Amino acid sequence: MRVVVESESRDLRQSELRRHLQTMSRFVDRAEAGASLTMILRSPEADPAKTLIGMTGALERKSVRARVILARIEPDDDLKKLFDALATLAPHEPAHELIRWARNPRLLEAHEQVTYGETMCWSGDAMRRDADKRNALTLFDEEAPEAVRLGRLAFEALWTASAPVPKGRLTGPGTARPSGAYEQPTEPPVAVSPQRPGPQGWPLIRH
Repeated sequence: MRVVVESESRDLRQSELRRHLQTMSRFVDRAEAGASLTMILRSPEADPAKTLIGMTGALERKSVRARVILARIEPDDDLKKLFDALATLAPHEPAHELIRWARNPRLLEAHEQVTYGETMCWSGDAMRRDADKRNALTLFDEEAPEAVRLGRLAFEALWTASAPVPKGRLTGPGTARPSGAYEQPTEPPVAVSPQRPGPQGWPLIRH
């Protein structure tokens, strides 16, 4: 049995973040004006979210648009930074067209995923797993148009089943909440029927 000590775990996380930065940089270098990103993430402090925030200027220069689905909307400060980055890339889009919340616990079986344009993508662990108990196997693909196509179908299905993030959480003062806490919905969540599965690839599976 392999035991990952704390320092090794930190090294793995740093290595993963570097991979995301490298992949995003390659995407920006290749991207045509108006290209798009989609992200399905556990939280706004996930590595792809940090990468998007850090590279907002480069993405803006290429007119890249991005949409994000989150399983958890904490920490508040990271959520606001992520939304600010998304709004910078699409300043005229309303918040509910940029970021949504997969608040229904049944949606947490979906895997984290990023699609970069038409040929690049990344797949990670299921959103339900704690960050420190994640499967280290993540997949970066740079020439995978079919995987991107399925990923986009999965994203659109999950987007439809997700809820808008309350506006106050995006722009208002920060409020402390326990990690993973769900707010009581102000309207019924979208029902996901087992008799009516979503498009192929959703719930999201590894490519």
